[in-house]
Amino acid sequence: MIKASKETMKSINKENVLNSFINRDVLSKSDVSARTKLCSATVSNLISELVKEGFVQQESLGTSSGGRKPMLYALNGDLAYVLSIRVTPKGATAAIINLKCKIVQSKIIPQPVYGEWGLNKLLTHVVHEFHESYPELFQKITAVAISLPGIMQFSTKTVIYSAPLGLENIAVGEIIDQVFPFPIKTHIFKDTDALLLGEYHFSSIPEYKNVAYILCESGVGFSIILQELLFSRDGCGLELGHQTIDINAKPCKCSMPGCIGTLLSETPAVKRYFKLYQKQEENFISLNSLNYDDLVNFYLDGDLIAKQVLQEQINYLAIATVNIVNLFNPDAVIIGGSLARLDITAPEVLKYVKAHALKPFVENIDIIPSTLGMGSSLLGMAYQVLQIEVFKSARF
Repeated sequence: MIKASKETMKSINKENVLNSFINRDVLSKSDVSARTKLCSATVSNLISELVKEGFVQQESLGTSSGGRKPMLYALNGDLAYVLSIRVTPKGATAAIINLKCKIVQSKIIPQPVYGEWGLNKLLTHVVHEFHESYPELFQKITAVAISLPGIMQFSTKTVIYSAPLGLENIAVGEIIDQVFPFPIKTHIFKDTDALLLGEYHFSSIPEYKNVAYILCESGVGFSIILQELLFSRDGCGLELGHQTIDINAKPCKCSMPGCIGTLLSETPAVKRYFKLYQKQEENFISLNSLNYDDLVNFYLDGDLIAKQVLQEQINYLAIATVNIVNLFNPDAVIIGGSLARLDITAPEVLKYVKAHALKPFVENIDIIPSTLGMGSSLLGMAYQVLQIEVFKSARF
């Protein structure tokens, strides 16, 4: 067995101390010792180093438990910022996020995206909006993080293929290089990877080691964390939406019949609602005026047609979840998107999974609705990027 050197152990311990502050407002040295399981002397020395380096700062004195009041410490949020951008076919949600992984400023930019020109226009708009609105914060941005639906080449910051956005072999990093007013590091994420990272690190779910995430939105997305690490590699899309569940159904754009995405997602749900509505109602309703959230709102208002359609959607989701459980045996599956807003979704999916997935995999499995919503992607990306671009410099 090869033993780690003293410098390596110090690096690991320093990383653990630094990470203990994430998602915490303030901590005392004893708090850090409890969270990291390191002795008080080691924690004291490492915190002193982190204060000198600017990563951690003294905040205030805490409450005494009988002796001297303890000093409370926190991450120096102003040390660095990340611009996180979530791109969808309908536009972008973006935020400047500080070293504490707190959203400092955010904007929603509704601007339909399709094709390279549309993406270029949207990203240019986002960068200019933040530059003009928050010039002082903008100058402190250390990196840009962008999530998009599709298959990614992370190493070259390229979207290999995205059907929802109409993109093929588009170098997103080059677009940012052209529109940003100063050199910046860019990171791209698959949309569900970013959402899962946000839920995993910032929601109140238990500390699972293996967690899957299913997104039902404009398509069906899937990501997974295995043994506490995000499964992510160049060219691997984990395309759950293109798994066949009905060979007699109509063909998908990929040419296969009955893909999950042709039955479960916003477009088939809206079309199904429209078809049933036309049969039962005389009032005119435009197909183009509806979206997934509208159907959920109709359901919550007691609309029987919406209830039928969304129950069908939940049934398809349950089938897709069984496939995921049988393949990966996760501890939990998080349901994201509009269906997560319905109280019945998680319990019904769990009931179906326990009845139909392999028995060894379902004894302790949890099905959890997203608690942070779509905003979790902004936090998830920032967390991952800060680990790479900022925190690594404090480890040595």
